[in-house]
Amino acid sequence: MTDIRARQQQQLWDQWAPHYNAEHKDRDPAPAADFLASLSGGGTALELAVGTGRIALALADRGVKVVGVDISPDMLEELHRHRGDRPVETHLGDMAEFDTGGAQFPLIYVAFSSFFFLLTQDRQAACLARVAQTLAPGGRFVIEATVPRAPGLLAGRQQLAIRELADTHLALSGHTHDPIAQIIRFQEIRFDTSGTRLLPVILRYVHLSELDLLAKAAGLTLTDRYADWHHAPLAVTSTQHISVYTLTGAPS
Repeated sequence: MTDIRARQQQQLWDQWAPHYNAEHKDRDPAPAADFLASLSGGGTALELAVGTGRIALALADRGVKVVGVDISPDMLEELHRHRGDRPVETHLGDMAEFDTGGAQFPLIYVAFSSFFFLLTQDRQAACLARVAQTLAPGGRFVIEATVPRAPGLLAGRQQLAIRELADTHLALSGHTHDPIAQIIRFQEIRFDTSGTRLLPVILRYVHLSELDLLAKAAGLTLTDRYADWHHAPLAVTSTQHISVYTLTGAPS
């Protein structure tokens, strides 16, 4: 883990780890798990940026063994606190440089826009190259991410918004946007009776055309693209995408 950006992301997500599940309690992992289970072919799935395991644990509940890679040891510790006897194995590592020891997987996926946490195009390309090397013949690679031109994400170079306001707490979200580097920095700010929390996020978003070009250069071909985990068709108003790739030349 020599890249300074990787070390930065580790520190950032270690900071998030105790709060991540509570911050995302309203986001149901079941639709993602159902979608991914249908593509697993009964084999083991590999999740990049597995985090606290919200999808991995739900997928394991559907009988799919999962191997997860994450850069944050504290996030992985949270996962294991909830794992029980589910068949989920984890490895500490950078998803731009992950190594499975030669093992191949029929399903590799990265969700919640986590691919954007690779902060340069070179690191994003390196991740996709590793995916192509690790994907089993006939396998699927799935990315869930925000559509960058969705309303809100690129709305101005600076923005501060109230997320939640109540008698006992206040949640704010601020961001700055560098459209040249395609970098957005968020700060999630929480005030409550226990004090103040700062939960930073930094990402490099990727437009769909750029993503497909990077995938093609890595030897991956787009086969399907949806607006959500329920297979809704992508539309001009879609705020997220689910993109499915196979190895170039593989039967669809």
